[in-house]
Amino acid sequence: MVEDDEDVRVYSSETLRELGYGVLEVTNGREALKSLEAHREIALLFTDVGLPGGMNGRQLAERARTRWPNLKVLFTTAYARNAIVHAGRLDPGVELLPKPFTQAALAEKVRDILDAKATPARVLVVEDETLIQLLATEYLEEAGLKVDIAVSAAEALNKLHLIPGGVDAVIVDMGLPDRKGEDLVREIRSIYPSLPVIIASGQATSHLRSVFPDLDSISFVAKPYTDEQLRAALRNSGILGAI
Repeated sequence: MVEDDEDVRVYSSETLRELGYGVLEVTNGREALKSLEAHREIALLFTDVGLPGGMNGRQLAERARTRWPNLKVLFTTAYARNAIVHAGRLDPGVELLPKPFTQAALAEKVRDILDAKATPARVLVVEDETLIQLLATEYLEEAGLKVDIAVSAAEALNKLHLIPGGVDAVIVDMGLPDRKGEDLVREIRSIYPSLPVIIASGQATSHLRSVFPDLDSISFVAKPYTDEQLRAALRNSGILGAI
């Protein structure tokens, strides 16, 4: 619970504790990151958008989900939701509870977010080669993931906007028919900064790392990839556990 208003923080924390949740309370983003580092079991970051100390709630969430991609985030704010949306929608794994909120609304929203953790992670595969589409789908579904396919950059961006609840990761081929894969990756990250991206390419990984030196939460897998190589990239992105 990250909230500098003591009344709201106490009200929210007491409500959640009465419901049986363990709650850690901090007042700013830097304290929140320290708590997340010390308590890896934290399942939900509940933060006000407006925070003191030079890091607002949106910046906190982006930094936290870069480090822990599967962390769920619940924002609260008395202001317009435009402060935390990208291209008119919330990032995957992010929810909003406007202020003022009731205890019942808080309880329902938290329960919905935590229950959603039990659903399979959803991966968008951006690939125009049919055989690789089929193999990727087989590998991912065997790993217990839900799969969506896009054959072009335009279709990928469209699906990212339209898929209910968003996706948990994107696998992007570097050779797409309508745009360079690297351009698509940069556009995806400009819209969804914390969304894990796996780059699939026949180019050397060292070259790809030089192309993307400043982007976090990006993993690489060489084509043609095996089931285990793809799983390793997904584990590196935080999508799969050690299976």
